Amino acid sequence: MSASGSLTSGGKGAVLRSDRAPPLATQVFDRLRADIVCGRLLPGARISEKVLCDRLAVSRTPVREALLRLVADGLVRSRPQSGTFVAPIEVDRVLEAQFIREHLECGMVPRILDNWSADVAAALTALVDRQADAAAAGDLAEFHELDEAFHATLADTAGLAGVWDVITMAKPHLDRVRILSLDRQRHVRRLIDQHAAIVRAFDRQDGRGAQAMLRTHLREVLRSLRHLRDPPG
Repeated sequence: MSASGSLTSGGKGAVLRSDRAPPLATQVFDRLRADIVCGRLLPGARISEKVLCDRLAVSRTPVREALLRLVADGLVRSRPQSGTFVAPIEVDRVLEAQFIREHLECGMVPRILDNWSADVAAALTALVDRQADAAAAGDLAEFHELDEAFHATLADTAGLAGVWDVITMAKPHLDRVRILSLDRQRHVRRLIDQHAAIVRAFDRQDGRGAQAMLRTHLREVLRSLRHLRDPPG
């Protein structure tokens, strides 16, 4: 998949805006980061500065600034005389991000319990139901967005939305593995069931059970990583 392929939707509709919007370099960075994390740009895909400039109707300066940030984040690699490419998925970065996420989210459990209510349970259950609908429809992008909303709601319930922001910043490498794994139906069903089990544990004020299920759930990405590295024959 080429860089041009991910930015052609809507033709000129892909042009970035400068009125009342973040700096152009940030917009380019956000667009490319999303394309890489969501798998629209696969590992090894070439990224052309010229194509990006043409598609987004921006100069080379914001494109180069965005690419430098992506290189620093380990999502892009630049090779002299060869060009710029989407970085491969690095196991060490995935494991680091998983460690951060597991410890921060599991650490929220006592505060979630303190603030738990019927309204929170209903909101989370609705998200789980919508995830099941998205999975049945094969809408994996919607499924992932609802997954994010589920965990963000847990953080909001704990009064720790800022911690979720920290997790979000830490997990792009983790998300690359998560999203590439959503094509396995059994895996998707397991994620839905785990979300439902997490809600049930909180609903019965079982902090230990909620934390154990949340930990199991957050370690699913390790199973996915093994599957991607050593696919069944």
